[in-house]
Amino acid sequence: MSSRALLSAWLTSVCLATCTVVSASFEEMLTESLSKSREELKMPGLRAAVRLPDGEIVKSAVGLADKEANIPLDNSIAMPGGSTGKTFVAALTMLLVEDGVISLDDPAAKYVGEHDWYRRIPNADVIKVRHLLSHSAGIGDYPGTGRYTMGMVWRVLRQGSAKFTPEELIGFAHRRKPYFLVGQGFRYSDVGYLILGRVIESATGERYYDLIQEKILDPHGLDEIVLQDRSVLEGIAPGYTVGARNIRKDGTMKIDPSSEWTGGGLATNPAMLVKFISALSHGDIVSQDSFAQMLKGEWHDPSTPGDFYGFGLFVYDNGLAYGHAGLWPGYRTQVLHYTNADTTIAVQTNRDGRIDLYPVIADIARLLEIPTR
Repeated sequence: MSSRALLSAWLTSVCLATCTVVSASFEEMLTESLSKSREELKMPGLRAAVRLPDGEIVKSAVGLADKEANIPLDNSIAMPGGSTGKTFVAALTMLLVEDGVISLDDPAAKYVGEHDWYRRIPNADVIKVRHLLSHSAGIGDYPGTGRYTMGMVWRVLRQGSAKFTPEELIGFAHRRKPYFLVGQGFRYSDVGYLILGRVIESATGERYYDLIQEKILDPHGLDEIVLQDRSVLEGIAPGYTVGARNIRKDGTMKIDPSSEWTGGGLATNPAMLVKFISALSHGDIVSQDSFAQMLKGEWHDPSTPGDFYGFGLFVYDNGLAYGHAGLWPGYRTQVLHYTNADTTIAVQTNRDGRIDLYPVIADIARLLEIPTR
């Protein structure tokens, strides 16, 4: 072996050893940070994954996955990710746009306009696909409405679990007047994404969950994500609502997880989220032009022009950071990508309530000397 080859091999070995030491050191700091946050926020378990610029994913989990059985939380077991699933819906929509199946300027009525449940939605005749993606359609939502709450309580009492079809949930948001003209405001709405799900299935003739598996999960190795396409999700960590376990002995929940569908509808873990958001950011899932459209969005509040909702992403500081948060009864999830640092951080806990996971992410970012908001 030549002296140059020997030097190259030595430098490579030194680099690998150094990177391993740095990675191990960061993992220790990550665990310490999570332990502190878990104690302060009184969480059963807390975990995080960080995707570094070189592609390495550093993971840590602290606390318990199951309090009753005293089972430690790990990095692989799935938890419902709540609305983080909307980013997957938006990415799938952009893939269909690239394939010419759907256009962002298609009226939603082109695909679902014959249905009574859609005709009763305000702005129904002028809502476009882009408005559903960006929550700028002027329509409301079902959580917090009296009819949804009453229906949920009634079904739990009568059936043991509240399961709703997308059409039922959309129906809870019917009202006479829109909140604003289409494209002229922002109002977060699961209902908009449920309508989008029906648009996707009508345009393709395929089931949403089959499409997301075929076009995103399988090709990109997101094999630890669990589809919430059934009432009992096997192999997920129990969650805790006001300290109470949310999964019964038969595996059911009070709120049927299959009801969420394209409002979220994916049980995941932090490693899967950072892998997905990073691939999306680097143009590995949709094209760079499509991703630029996702970051651009539709309506920007003049009072906070740099912070807005794109297509399936909350965008901050004109794109210096972006991601999504998610809530499902018993769980909270959040993922954020820092553009300048090319680093993605996701955190997840198996409790809900009045907790904010952004400070947890910000603490992790500071460990890497990434500027935060």
